[in-house]
Amino acid sequence: MMKLKLLLCAMLVLLSACSTRQIDSSAQETRDSIRTELEQAGLNSVQQPVVPSADIMNELMPATGISIPGLEADILPDPRFDISVANASADVFFMSLVSGTDINMIVHPSVSGTISLDLKKVTIKDVMELTREVYGYEYKKTGNGYIVLPARIQARIFHVNYLNINRDGESSMTVSSGQIASSGSSDSDSGQDSSQSSTSQSSSIKTSSKANFWAELYSTITSIVGKADGRSVVVDRHAGLIIVRAMPGELRDVEEYLSSAQENLQRQVILEAKIIEVQLNDSFQSGVDWAALAESSGESLFLGQSNIIDGNASLYDVDGNIDKSAALSGLGAAGFANLFAIGGTADNFGALLRLLSNQGEVQVLSSPRVSTLNNQKAVIKVGSDEFFVTEVSSTTSAGATSTVTTPDITLTPFFSGIALDVTPQISQDGEVILHIHPSVSEVKDQTKNITLAGQTQQLPLALSTVRESDSVVKARSGQIIVIGGLMQNRTANDDGGVPVLSKVPILGNLFKQTSKQNTRSELVILLKPIVVNSERTWTNYIKQSQSRIDQLQQTQQSQSENK
Repeated sequence: MMKLKLLLCAMLVLLSACSTRQIDSSAQETRDSIRTELEQAGLNSVQQPVVPSADIMNELMPATGISIPGLEADILPDPRFDISVANASADVFFMSLVSGTDINMIVHPSVSGTISLDLKKVTIKDVMELTREVYGYEYKKTGNGYIVLPARIQARIFHVNYLNINRDGESSMTVSSGQIASSGSSDSDSGQDSSQSSTSQSSSIKTSSKANFWAELYSTITSIVGKADGRSVVVDRHAGLIIVRAMPGELRDVEEYLSSAQENLQRQVILEAKIIEVQLNDSFQSGVDWAALAESSGESLFLGQSNIIDGNASLYDVDGNIDKSAALSGLGAAGFANLFAIGGTADNFGALLRLLSNQGEVQVLSSPRVSTLNNQKAVIKVGSDEFFVTEVSSTTSAGATSTVTTPDITLTPFFSGIALDVTPQISQDGEVILHIHPSVSEVKDQTKNITLAGQTQQLPLALSTVRESDSVVKARSGQIIVIGGLMQNRTANDDGGVPVLSKVPILGNLFKQTSKQNTRSELVILLKPIVVNSERTWTNYIKQSQSRIDQLQQTQQSQSENK
């Protein structure tokens, strides 16, 4: 009997171990799958050249002594020569240009006019380009020759890659000093009381943007080619095509414009942000001391408002080292504004967060990350909407025997949470101009007693606490933009007393105490724009995500081992 009990206990232990291993194995398989996908994404983002095997290369190699037509022309440089003509017929000039060479030339029958030029050390391609630029003779390059076309109206199709949408954005910030209310009433068989209110603004800023790309594109191309003499522009938004009928020179101008426009439109930036609240220590009640952060040892960090305007040149000494005294000169007396740039060897927010923790308790409220195109607004919103009463009115109707009063209550949603509105403009050299509008709002219930028509009603009103800013800044790719100075004071009541005795009416006050604790916090917003120059930028971010998952996996394993 004893042996049977021991056998059952051993089986239970083995079954529990198998169950634990099965759960751990399932979690491990999930983590391995995520890691494999990230590794595959990193490999796919950078296309590796495919090298054929040696056998395939040997089969493709031509035999010795066999000449491939056109191969010598592609390898050998074009011969250069001197040419000088005066009032030469255009068709004769082009045909004699390739006389005695292996290059083909076809001249359209409508080509006419005369050409005069004197050139030294030029190629046939150089001559064709110059005659097109000066005399307007359009040409097409074939496999081993040229086709010369007359200077007349031609049609050409251009491809444009862009969404067929109209996008409008708007952000505003208003500082209101109050409202002025006016009321009115009317006496009749059906009386009505009404009230109106107007807001008195002490400060307001409104930013709006409209992206109607296709309409602007049509207007610009029409301005380039005009509308006379058979010229026309047709835009097919759904297919992403533009058909232009114009002179050859005008078509080249349109091509150059579209090439520059698409290059600018396709510039992309990754916006990485940290919205942080620092509960300040007693030594930093006036706010975060940014100068002390720059002088902290162990971190290579410099900051200053000169970064935004002049770049980093003013922050380096003659030896190329960072001059912290130059970066901080004049800031002790004038103080920091609520916005400046930070640079240094650290390419992430970790170093800055560690330095901020020396001045108070750091709490990361949100870490949004978004990618957007050039001049396209990006909005991030994290929070909740709750409806509150914003307007109350009543309508009184007088009947034959009684008077009926109907209340009219208006509800408005209030957002409580974090919102970030960013619009970037990316230059050719990697600098970014940003319109930044961050907002952190907290809405609470506030009960108000309002008397209408002799009836007292309790209405839940909104008590909103908002910390926001609206600014336009300039920074380089990888620099951290800091928005600070958004202070907030909080008061918390701390009640304590003797159990039971402190709750006795009147006498209970002798056995309890109430203290108020005041805390001051500062909202700090960190924003880092990273211009996407190539696919390697995306690869680096994929590797960073993979590293964070590996760290999380190691933390979970260490916690399970400690248990």
